[in-house]
Amino acid sequence: MTRSHSRLDPVAELVGLACVNPPFEVTQADGLAFGIEHVPMPPATLDLYRRFLESSGISTRQFGVERLNDVLEADPDRVIARYQRWAVQLSSEALRSALDQAGVLAAEVDYVAVTTCTGYLCPGLTSYVAEQCGLRHDIGRVDIVGMGCGAAIPAIEQAAQFLAAHPGATAAVISTEICSAAIFIGDAPDLVVSNSIFGDGSAAAVLRGPAQAPGARKGPARAAHPYWPEFVAFKSLLVPEWREGLRFRTEGGRLRNVLSREVPARAGEACRRLAADLLAAHGLAPGDIAHWVVHAGGRTVVDAVQSALALEDAHVASARAVLRQHGNMSSPTVLFALDEERRSLAPQPGDLGVMLAFGAGFAAHAALVRF
Repeated sequence: MTRSHSRLDPVAELVGLACVNPPFEVTQADGLAFGIEHVPMPPATLDLYRRFLESSGISTRQFGVERLNDVLEADPDRVIARYQRWAVQLSSEALRSALDQAGVLAAEVDYVAVTTCTGYLCPGLTSYVAEQCGLRHDIGRVDIVGMGCGAAIPAIEQAAQFLAAHPGATAAVISTEICSAAIFIGDAPDLVVSNSIFGDGSAAAVLRGPAQAPGARKGPARAAHPYWPEFVAFKSLLVPEWREGLRFRTEGGRLRNVLSREVPARAGEACRRLAADLLAAHGLAPGDIAHWVVHAGGRTVVDAVQSALALEDAHVASARAVLRQHGNMSSPTVLFALDEERRSLAPQPGDLGVMLAFGAGFAAHAALVRF
């Protein structure tokens, strides 16, 4: 039975969501064959790649490259140039698509936030996206760099705060990662894992204040997918003592991912604590939540979150579908999972959901949503 939960007042509503990937697609089998041919490695490393790729829960990943050899580029200047090219292209494509879906003109966007951690630009991506998409010169903007895989949810929270301070405004959030620009060749187990799971992608969300939602729902593009989420509340958890186990560090002028074997268990524990606090703050129980939208950090990570929250297989089906199709794309991944949940599981009016993402910090972020 659908429950209205009318006591939960939304702070913003999603009116458009677009997810895009670069066109170059690689299967896990293709990736292994490429590594065997082009990357000298001892038998133990090759065996680890073979075992991990076969059990990763990933079928395909997409990379911002012209040819697969580009992922082996070690020159920092060329790496950041490739990051910039594809990050600007995917971000702009995602935003245009989300605006078209929402029936919103670029000139009507008042605020834009972009999250990324896989490359550094100054000015940030917001400058390039504003130029490419024709956003106004007086637009409010913020570049969120360094929050890792969990960044999309706090960026949406920032957008919701802007909307609360500017009634009638429209905001956009873009999460873009070119994880292939952070591929780092080495024999360390965490590098094997990192090189085997990450892919490239971008997701853009268009948001309006809740008072505007009914009018926004009238557009033909929205009629095909009527159950869009309202954002009700946000909550974050920061555990600095876990920071060294999940982060980027720089080696030779390039990003080198650090993934400790404790990450899955820590992700599960952080999500358990965070979800419990978020639900308790609103007088809710886990049984009130129909949809769990989880960052697809990896097969063992999703397993750990599912176990920690005692979720059914259906609750993490969207996360596993995104992982299978795209791998872990870092910050846009949870928005891909939200889009998958919305399209595949047909939320009913009044359904509640919890979005969960986590990453460097160690930090975890949650959003309570209502469809």
